[in-house]
Amino acid sequence: MAMTSAPGLLLIAHGTRDPRGAEEMAELAELVQERVDGPVGNAWLEDFSDPQGVEGARPLVEAGVSRIVTLPMLNFAAYHAKTDVPEQLAEIHEAFPDVAISHGRVLGVHHDLLTLGWERIDAVSPKEGREEEVLIVAASGSSDPDANGELAKAARMLAEGSGHRWVEHSVAGVTWPRTDDVLRRVHRAGATRAVVFSWSLLAGLLEARVWDAVDAVEEETGLEIGRAGRFGPDPRVADALVGRYREALEGDIRANCDTCVYRVPFPGKEDRVGAPSAGGAAPRT
Repeated sequence: MAMTSAPGLLLIAHGTRDPRGAEEMAELAELVQERVDGPVGNAWLEDFSDPQGVEGARPLVEAGVSRIVTLPMLNFAAYHAKTDVPEQLAEIHEAFPDVAISHGRVLGVHHDLLTLGWERIDAVSPKEGREEEVLIVAASGSSDPDANGELAKAARMLAEGSGHRWVEHSVAGVTWPRTDDVLRRVHRAGATRAVVFSWSLLAGLLEARVWDAVDAVEEETGLEIGRAGRFGPDPRVADALVGRYREALEGDIRANCDTCVYRVPFPGKEDRVGAPSAGGAAPRT
């Protein structure tokens, strides 16, 4: 890697045992690299994926950067963004104390992602008759009420732009409502067609559960279900990441934590209020 004075960019993603996810991460990093001057690297949060924070940052430091922008390549601000990522940042700072670190925010309901989601839906759903078609927006699922609320918001905003007037959200695990339960419910309510879009950046085992549920319910009920896919390594995802990168460089960071479990006493999570958001202050439930 050539020596550079431009800030480096480290993308920090969830981690996956699905080799397609790692391949898509590499593709996305290349798309981002085409859009920024400094070197781009990636790291993973889960210990079954390599490299993790320090080793992901090391090539950027060896390239001569004096500043690194770290970006959580995560959809919503849940436990990973609020606890695991800050822990990795602390480790990176300890390993490279002379390198300045600027941290960006999660992608959230970014307008580039909405645009891409509409395109994915248009590819499998005729625009005529969408008032009778159910749009279901699925995600992996989280124990964080704030992140789950953002998924519901994403579903509503996709429907606002797509013309669907019946929209539901669902998850693969951790919380409710599960994708198979939602599909059965809309079928019982009289729906004859649904289209499912996975609000997922990369391929992964949790995302695969969504499509397993779609296959099972379609065979069980006869409900016609369009499969709109996920975001994947698309130029619009790269554009959204670069936007977050520039926010961090310019100091314009507006993390969404107004309603997170560290501020609001949600039932069963009251002990997290006022706790530091990093350092494993509360169990993952």
